Amino acid sequence: MAPDRFVWAYDNRAAMVRVVGQAGEVGTRLENRIGEPAANPYLYMGSQIAAGLNCIATAADPGPSADTPCSADAPPLPNSLMAAIAALRNDDCFRDAFGDALIEYFIRLKGLEICRFLSDLTDWQQRKYFAIL
Repeated sequence: MAPDRFVWAYDNRAAMVRVVGQAGEVGTRLENRIGEPAANPYLYMGSQIAAGLNCIATAADPGPSADTPCSADAPPLPNSLMAAIAALRNDDCFRDAFGDALIEYFIRLKGLEICRFLSDLTDWQQRKYFAIL
């Protein structure tokens, strides 16, 4: 039920933003389901606040509610660290909020992490190619 697209929906756990309740009800709330438990909490919360303020300032239209979030016609969320870094590299909202220096430092730091990851042999590679070599 992890979100995979930029969508919102009423009471649907597969959406990135879930609206629980109805207008006028005391317990009505928004659930931001994009969080990652291993994320730096300061960067995560800062990014969510910056994105929210940017959407308010630009009067961004969230589009219609996605009744079927997993098959909605909406942009996908990055599905790898490489895709996330590519998206961050061109994101004016976060550059404005955090500054070019922090964004470039973070991109470089994560680029080094990607290099370390790619330099390691996986179990699949060892099983697939060990007999050949």
